[in-house]
Amino acid sequence: MDAPTKLLLFMAALLTCVGCAFSATLCPNCGVTPVPYPFSTSPTCGDQDYKIRCDAAGTLQFDTLNSSYPITSINPALQRLVIKPSSFLPNTCITSDLVHQGLQLNSSLPFNVTSSNTIMYMNCSTTILGSPLNCSSASLCHVYINDTRDRAQCEEPSASICCTFKAGGSTNSYMIRVREGGCRAYTSFVNLDVSQPLDRWPEPGVEIQWVTPREPVCGSQADCDGNSTCGVDPSESGVRRCFCKSGLSWDPVEGVCVERLTCQDPSGCGGSSGRTALIAGLTAGIGTTLIAATIAILLYKRHRRIKEAQERLAREREEILNSGGGGKAAKIFTGKEIKKATDNFSKDRLLGSGGYGEVYKGILKDGTEVAVKCAKLGNTKGTDQVLNEVRILCQVNHRSLVGLLGCCVELEQPILVYEYISNGTLLEHLQGLKFGGRGLLTWSHRLQVAHDTAEGLAYLHSSAVPPIYHRDVKSSNILLDEKLNAKVSDFGLSRLAHSDLSHISTCAQGTLGYLDPEYYKKYQLTDKSDVYSFGVVLLELLTSQKAIDFNRAEDDVNLAVYVQRTVEEEKVMEAIDPMLKEKASKLELETMKALAFLAMGCLEERRQNRPSMKEVSEEIEYIISIAKSEAAKI
Repeated sequence: MDAPTKLLLFMAALLTCVGCAFSATLCPNCGVTPVPYPFSTSPTCGDQDYKIRCDAAGTLQFDTLNSSYPITSINPALQRLVIKPSSFLPNTCITSDLVHQGLQLNSSLPFNVTSSNTIMYMNCSTTILGSPLNCSSASLCHVYINDTRDRAQCEEPSASICCTFKAGGSTNSYMIRVREGGCRAYTSFVNLDVSQPLDRWPEPGVEIQWVTPREPVCGSQADCDGNSTCGVDPSESGVRRCFCKSGLSWDPVEGVCVERLTCQDPSGCGGSSGRTALIAGLTAGIGTTLIAATIAILLYKRHRRIKEAQERLAREREEILNSGGGGKAAKIFTGKEIKKATDNFSKDRLLGSGGYGEVYKGILKDGTEVAVKCAKLGNTKGTDQVLNEVRILCQVNHRSLVGLLGCCVELEQPILVYEYISNGTLLEHLQGLKFGGRGLLTWSHRLQVAHDTAEGLAYLHSSAVPPIYHRDVKSSNILLDEKLNAKVSDFGLSRLAHSDLSHISTCAQGTLGYLDPEYYKKYQLTDKSDVYSFGVVLLELLTSQKAIDFNRAEDDVNLAVYVQRTVEEEKVMEAIDPMLKEKASKLELETMKALAFLAMGCLEERRQNRPSMKEVSEEIEYIISIAKSEAAKI
């Protein structure tokens, strides 16, 4: 599309919004600083999920879990803001937020620390040397403290360990951690050009991005403007939003409903006569060509900024894919290959969808069947999860883990390509939703699924370097192939267990019914959190019941609580799936009981009382050997 056509389309887009009211109320300026949508400085303006604070001095403040930081800039087009890092305590190499263990974002809110930050950790203890931080004498951090007078106290022998951390494409971090016994000071620079001398470095800052806001929440039609209708949100139970009327679409940057442009022809819309008519209409609509051109140029620049941000994200994704280290090599697919494989993302190829995006069945040029996962366009957290999955799967390769074949970096949203597992999920089989119902999953099949899954998780915990915590182990994330072999999938929430960066998220994430209660209370992630979740999966295999089911008695809604009660009452066999017990031998019934007690061991409230996944895998293998000895006799 040529430049004049771009300008005309931008001006046309502007005209469609002339006179349209805001679907959301903008907040007033904070001092002289505008507060762009979706930010909210009071309960009556902006989006309440995007709260910031205007202090008495007229400065915008970004509140974290335990502290507050001044906002130095906001870029609505790129959905990013910069905050000023914590200051140093007088005459020390200690940041004032050490008492709060550094900058800690609430991971349940739509904000995260971006990969554009180069972080300098200072005054570190020797325990940090085993981490992935660059703590060598040649690290960028040493350049910083050696050439900066006000950081001279960080050069003292007692505070001389200084490390540099560059996220390297990671866009899913929720904290910059400082603590006693680790590093006690930090600072950060956004988009740092290391080729520049120190006196040309930018002011310290931490860049934070936010998720694209949804349509405003409403109680009734009175809360919406004339361009939107208050309706039930199908993706959030009990929530109503101001949805744009037909022909209009939500602009999350401006917080308005705008008219959709129907022209999709990349070479331009219509011939020269149509263009002349459009120019005449634009001239009549805005009064003067000069005003129209000025506005168009501003919009064109905004478009360029957005495009540059998208290109930057594509580079980050490619860097992640190419940094897999010792794991499985993955291919970079072109956008054309992906569209052809999925029949241009045909709804007939849709395998499933979730909060992150959608999964399609694809067929490559050589006939290979694949699963194609696409993050939702504009959904930053969904994008983060897909990018995180690339980073995890590029480092592992095990028969019980779903295989990553590659990804596409050309299209706007991140796209992953996996091996296609044809037989659905464990949850579908247990609930009778797949291939004739749960009757196909015999007791021997269920034991094998349990062992395959345990082996895959044990590999993540004990053989991957560094160890990996899955964080979302559940029956819907266990795929079965045509031989009913199990493969663990969906690594969007997984985390690498680096020695000083293991507690990446400060708030528990996962699925209700599978969450480790100690993780939920202490916000500390370990391998035993996966063990707890796997214990719930074992109960599902034994009972064929859901982890959370409101059709059970009020006290038994949670499956773990329900089975625990039957154990305490010495009636555990009453909870076992009747279809399993119906034709089971005496020895098979004993193996069912043994697996139930193993599950209860995984579900111990205190982490230290739970077995490791390696021990769980070995115990299931022993139970299988007993079951096979019975089969051999028959």
